Amino acid sequence: MLVDEQETSPDSLLHSAKSRVSIPDAGLYSPVSTAPVTRPFRILSLDGGGIRGLYTARFLADLEAQLRRDGKEHTSLYQHFDLICGTSTGGIIALALALGMPASELVHLYSHHAKDIFGSGRNLISRLGTAQYSNRKLETLLKEKFKPYSANGDTRLGHARTRVCIPVFNAVSGKVSVYKTCHHGEYTRDYQMPAYQVGMSTAAAPTYFDPYSPRYLADTTEEEVVVSHNVDGGIFANNPSLIGLTEAHGALSVPWANIQLLSIGTGNKRFSELPKQRNWGLFYWANPVKKRILDMMLHAQADHTDNVCKVLSQGVGRESPQAFLYERVQFDFFNKQEYVDLDTIDPTKLAALQERASNHFKDRGRKIINDFCSEPVLPFTPCLPIRSVTLPHA
Repeated sequence: MLVDEQETSPDSLLHSAKSRVSIPDAGLYSPVSTAPVTRPFRILSLDGGGIRGLYTARFLADLEAQLRRDGKEHTSLYQHFDLICGTSTGGIIALALALGMPASELVHLYSHHAKDIFGSGRNLISRLGTAQYSNRKLETLLKEKFKPYSANGDTRLGHARTRVCIPVFNAVSGKVSVYKTCHHGEYTRDYQMPAYQVGMSTAAAPTYFDPYSPRYLADTTEEEVVVSHNVDGGIFANNPSLIGLTEAHGALSVPWANIQLLSIGTGNKRFSELPKQRNWGLFYWANPVKKRILDMMLHAQADHTDNVCKVLSQGVGRESPQAFLYERVQFDFFNKQEYVDLDTIDPTKLAALQERASNHFKDRGRKIINDFCSEPVLPFTPCLPIRSVTLPHA
């Protein structure tokens, strides 16, 4: 039986799933738990940014390497964060880290496969009817890289070893959505989706890639599920920090004082224009080369989220007691020469991006380790286990 998620209400799917399974308590930080909780709840939030995800991967690889040099027993990042949120390229990194992939492998993925993903764009005439790049190579790459993280190679979101939140926008329903692991008794659907399909959904950046349509067998009912036309979550949450805060405090009832949020950006080119600019037509905003409207939206959303997190954490004027720990890793591109486009494949620029990340880690890595990696988090146990189902002829 074919199920179209756009035509099936979440309530009906939830009732169907609950009729077949008994959903256990979500455990520590469960909204139904009455036990006092004093442990910190650590959130890692990863911005979108296309190939600039290499910056994030390098920064986190240096962090893991330093944990090993420090003689830490637990050096994988999923062991140090209760929740990992990621959008677009950050969503791919979030999924990989949550499954247990070393950040150093992500560095290799970005640095060695940039040309595979962005190397052969379509010509301008073709782009009038489709996106600049085919998503087939990226899909094959993610499927291959995520395959080892499940016993049968059919790696699902539910195989994540810590909680995950991945924002997407669905172009059929016209609604925003956040794909989540089964870390709450109400979350009985998303965890069944193949991990690579979640990554493809959140990374389907408008004009760069066509919308992505996941297709898989539901874990609980073994019905075929098709979700038509998912679009990059960056159009509403390029910086997913607020999604992490909402999930922790609103869904899991984590006290504000227990939350520790580490947010990592991918570089910021401030959208600004000269006062003498007079031409504001379609070519200015939808220029197929500069893509100003997308750049402006991504920058504005990420910047706004950073400001909101600062106010929530520190209050206005930075004199209020800190409500929760908030650390933001971000940098500015100061000129066109050093700027890295979302689809850059220039080896010199990519090497400079890695160097920048390593330099930033040297400056801030020790404090981040002390604040976020002093001890591992408790192991994550999902409310529902994943079963082994495979889509025929996939």
